[in-house]
Amino acid sequence: ARSSTIEKWNMNMDKMKALNNDAYEWLEKMPPQTWVRAFFSEYPKCDILLNNSCEVFNKYILEARELPMLSMLQRIKTELMTRHYNKQQEAIEKWEGMSICPKIRKKVAKNAEYANTWYVQPAGKGIFQVQDRDIQYIVDISRRHCDCRRWDLTGIPCSHAISCLRNKRIPQESVLPHCYSIEAFLKAYEYNIWPCNDQSKWM
Repeated sequence: ARSSTIEKWNMNMDKMKALNNDAYEWLEKMPPQTWVRAFFSEYPKCDILLNNSCEVFNKYILEARELPMLSMLQRIKTELMTRHYNKQQEAIEKWEGMSICPKIRKKVAKNAEYANTWYVQPAGKGIFQVQDRDIQYIVDISRRHCDCRRWDLTGIPCSHAISCLRNKRIPQESVLPHCYSIEAFLKAYEYNIWPCNDQSKWM
């Protein structure tokens, strides 16, 4: 499946070269593992192509960046301290009784909805063939692998995988990596960012 994805990428690059050689040459200089999903590592469980996290943080500290150095650092630390506290409170007040973070639950629910269209054929030892009209994938639930690679990259079972998990009556959330759990979220925000004393007491 990955080789076919790479073939498609090569075909698309050829098309781009024909349309815009400058764009083609610019992309050719970029390591493909930084912008092509077919080359992404499966270890971090993330398929994000954009640097949204950096952009959000930059917007977050926009006003602070105009201040003198010390004031800037104090403002950024205070902003982060508040954000850290708000995240702690959000998990405690809004997510009580949940085991998986809400955004991930929504993604799983969306994939579960799409899973209704797939026809599942077991091959044994956790391996399945899933089909919808002329599209077909191989899923291995023991290795948590699907030929579409969405499950491999994100750790969130794709619609093909969910259709196979249903066949074996395995709960969808039970195959999610620990990093998506409320427990892991609380662990990440377990420690406080400590407030500073007034500047007069620094010496």
